[in-house]
Amino acid sequence: MTGLVLTLTLRQLLGQKRTLFLAAGGLLPVLAAIIFRTAAEADASAAEFAAQVVLNALVINILLPLTALVLATAALGSEIEDGTIVYLLSKPAERWRIVAGKLLAAWGATTALVLASAVIGGLLTLAGEGDTRIVGGFVIAIAVGSMAYSSVFVLLSLVTSRALFVGLAYAFIWEAVITNFAPGVQRFSIREFTASIAEAAADTNPWVFDADLGTTYSVILVVVVTAVAAGLAVVRLARFELNDAP
Repeated sequence: MTGLVLTLTLRQLLGQKRTLFLAAGGLLPVLAAIIFRTAAEADASAAEFAAQVVLNALVINILLPLTALVLATAALGSEIEDGTIVYLLSKPAERWRIVAGKLLAAWGATTALVLASAVIGGLLTLAGEGDTRIVGGFVIAIAVGSMAYSSVFVLLSLVTSRALFVGLAYAFIWEAVITNFAPGVQRFSIREFTASIAEAAADTNPWVFDADLGTTYSVILVVVVTAVAAGLAVVRLARFELNDAP
């Protein structure tokens, strides 16, 4: 059942117009890399620009949460909105299998779109001048961060009809604004967990990229967030009544 839900959800997500817009947005890091390669001064650090601007600022800070939000909230949210959740829940399938299929589909689609942008943009920026381990480190972090974001946003789609707006507030007000003025709350930011894992996996020098949180803390919290959000999503779906759907 999990595999069937996964396959059908992937087709649903990848066939939507919103996915095309997300793919188009993924060209932003590539455009930034092209501008850097053509206009940067001779002494500009390709490694620093790749890590801090292309991979962190554009990919982790913007593309990753936005892509995960749009796809993860649609994975179950779309079925709740149009009422087709009734047919899914009427099947004799364990709720955790349904959540697992939806979550894996959202994670897979998000990871594929974001990693394509990160790898192309990162390698184009470095273009033989920097250590490609930087890109590899961010690839690992993006895959992990994508799962955490997807878990949280799938849960949001089950607890509120305004999941998209709540998710936008979390990603672009809490993570992008509030954490900059109140450093302590960085410990509750998936973005910061992802950046810390990227720094450790890429093994970069501090002047190239320096995250704010410790690696061990970030790994533990990203696992906890993913597990708790996925578990709560299963509980919520198990309590979901057919008459809750439109």
